[in-house]
Amino acid sequence: MSDTQLTAKQFQFLTMVQTVVTNNAINLSLDRDKAIERRHIFSASGTITLIYQANAAADNIPAELSASDAAHQFLSYFLESLREPGTECPHWCREF
Repeated sequence: MSDTQLTAKQFQFLTMVQTVVTNNAINLSLDRDKAIERRHIFSASGTITLIYQANAAADNIPAELSASDAAHQFLSYFLESLREPGTECPHWCREF
């Protein structure tokens, strides 16, 4: 993330990502049968990595995408529990 102040779109994107990541972690942790095998998704290190990726992606959201569409694209790829088979990383989320 750049050192300048967040734009409204970046702030909305990061707020949406943070909210969904938190809710996803709660939901995954409540599934007693699968919580242990999915712990890497909602562990501290997994979450820190995801937030690092979200901060980097916030600088690259295409002008034609709304914050909510960008958050949906980002989360549909980066949250393993939401990723559909064959989903590719959105081009604007890739670190260069």
